[in-house]
Amino acid sequence: MRSHQHHYHQLVIPLQGIIDIDIEGCRENIGVQRCAIVLAEKKHSFSADENARFLVADLEELPANIKKLSHCFVATSKPLQAFIYFFEQQLKSEYQPLVEIPLNELFYQLIAAQNFLPNIDARIVNVIDYLNNKLGNVINLDELADIACLSKSQYKVLFKQQTDTTTGQYLLSLRMMKARALLTHTDMPVAIIAENVGYQNVSAFSRRFSLFFGQSPRHFT
Repeated sequence: MRSHQHHYHQLVIPLQGIIDIDIEGCRENIGVQRCAIVLAEKKHSFSADENARFLVADLEELPANIKKLSHCFVATSKPLQAFIYFFEQQLKSEYQPLVEIPLNELFYQLIAAQNFLPNIDARIVNVIDYLNNKLGNVINLDELADIACLSKSQYKVLFKQQTDTTTGQYLLSLRMMKARALLTHTDMPVAIIAENVGYQNVSAFSRRFSLFFGQSPRHFT
């Protein structure tokens, strides 16, 4: 284990392998889709296999969403992880300051928009992965409880503890964010987008979208 501290904050995000990190007694072996948050002046130690790879971001200022966190280790989203893999390839290929500056800015914006979850239970991770991949499906709690290998009542309690929201609210947010992205970045008809996020009735989708964002789907097309 190598130990040190510094005046700036750090995010340590694995790309491959496992990294053992201890931040003033808070310790975890983190792998892909995990992130360690090292606050400035916090003494920390780490060790990793020589084949492990990880991105280390030195930050003078943390975005507001990270400042509010009370834990050292969080889960990262698949889109953020995909961006980091791209970032790695770009940094390894050549030195281009004019490219790296906007990439750094984009990275900061992406982490500022993340809904970082704490040391989330693997059973709930499986459910969240399922929800992300099945936004167009009819979702029922019995099915999700089976995925988590829990009773329905145990599942509801654990999901709320881990995400600080209900399954319905979490799923609604996923669907609305996906719909807004499709409306903004593709030319797919509203009816098809509605189906992609689980709505067979376009009017019902439009009402829900308008309530969620305060603007109709047409505003984003």
